Amino acid sequence: MLRTVGIVSLSNGILGEDFISHEVEIGLRRLRAYGLTVRFMPHALKGLDYVKNHPEKRAADLLQAFRDPEIDMILCAIGGDDTYRLLPYLFDHNQLQDAVRDKVFLGFSDTTINHLMLHKVGLRSFYGQSFISDICELGPEMYPTAVHTSKNC
Repeated sequence: MLRTVGIVSLSNGILGEDFISHEVEIGLRRLRAYGLTVRFMPHALKGLDYVKNHPEKRAADLLQAFRDPEIDMILCAIGGDDTYRLLPYLFDHNQLQDAVRDKVFLGFSDTTINHLMLHKVGLRSFYGQSFISDICELGPEMYPTAVHTSKNC
């Protein structure tokens, strides 16, 4: 059973920008309504410039989320075009291999690279929704696929 979701910004730091804070609040309300605890990893809310300029911090967030025994699911904030820059911080000294635990990992778009990284270390992952694009949908409800996934992971 999922209890705690750790949100990471592996590709793009938009999650930390003021202009999207209303969507973040929508997403938090929705996940909490399912009884989930939501934790943003330490650098996930640092904003576009910080996240872009610090791939090592993005990698550290992912490793921390895997190591944290309270986090049951790792949910990517959004896709992007920059997650390949995490490779040296995850593979140079087997950091990812050593940190990976059997958890749900969910994301899409640029997160495809992360799925490949996780596959390389033997973890199955789920190519699907992201926090901003699906959970934080501005409409009155989440997309039906997002509802289904949120209830059944």
